Amino acid sequence: MQITTRVAKTGTLALVVLGLGAGVVHGLPEPADVPVRPSVERDQSTWTMPLDGWAQPAGGKQDYAENLVIQPCLRRAGIDFPVPRATSAGLEAVSDADETPERGNTSPALSWTRPLDADLARTRGYHGPSTAGANEDGIREWGQDPQRNAAFADASQTAVSRCFQEGYRTLGLADEDGTEQSASMTAKRLTYVAATAARQDDAVVAAAAGWRTCMAPSRVRDLPASPSDMPSDTVRRQFGTDIGSTPVQDAEVAVAERDVACQASSGYRQALYDAEWHRLLHVTKTDAAVLRAAEPKQLVVDRRLDATIRRLAPDAPASDD
Repeated sequence: MQITTRVAKTGTLALVVLGLGAGVVHGLPEPADVPVRPSVERDQSTWTMPLDGWAQPAGGKQDYAENLVIQPCLRRAGIDFPVPRATSAGLEAVSDADETPERGNTSPALSWTRPLDADLARTRGYHGPSTAGANEDGIREWGQDPQRNAAFADASQTAVSRCFQEGYRTLGLADEDGTEQSASMTAKRLTYVAATAARQDDAVVAAAAGWRTCMAPSRVRDLPASPSDMPSDTVRRQFGTDIGSTPVQDAEVAVAERDVACQASSGYRQALYDAEWHRLLHVTKTDAAVLRAAEPKQLVVDRRLDATIRRLAPDAPASDD
């Protein structure tokens, strides 16, 4: 069974069950009755989920780390164009902005399944992360440099291919048959569906009522029934959510910090975590086969990418804060 999400014109997320031919018996969807061994330890503070180990890191971060790693090899092949500076945080922010459920992405970035936490509330309120560190303009200009492209055209294609293959192996990115990508998409899809469904769990709904009572002093005029619907329309209009165009305000941080505190005191956060975690302990036979075809090693790969970028990326200009 493949479970996807679609966005209705009203903006309401609707779950749609699409039965695969081999997974439908007498018109019923394939049951989610195959147990999955969690790929991570339970940890509510970091919001780990059973399938996290299969979710590949941000694509932009993988590409950037690979370009850094293969520079010496390309230089020997006659292609000497140093990679511009970028940061892991900026590259991840771009991925989060691109992989959204609102855009109809059925396997959105894991950040879209995780509730606001105390650190984010304190540092940026309800604003999204800054994409400035991705240096999108600089990377684009570098990638489209006519001289760089000419150097690639003139170089030995065998040598260039060897450089990229070495980069894949160094970073552990090789996925020639696509099994890791398929497992990643499955893990992200199921995690998002579980996160969405968990909000309707009886214990979660009951705790949300307590959260709402706790939030009353914040004086949010259109306070929603659940934390999952924050920021509300009035909060968005008052403070904005794009950190690149509107500053984070103290009043916004105060509301966001109360939001997180009320999630904890009402029991909402614990109830939501438990409901989502338990939903991901069993999957369909079809999804289990996709996951078993790949090793849940992506958290290790992600840490390797971060370490590579810290080690090899150019230093920030002296003018940067």
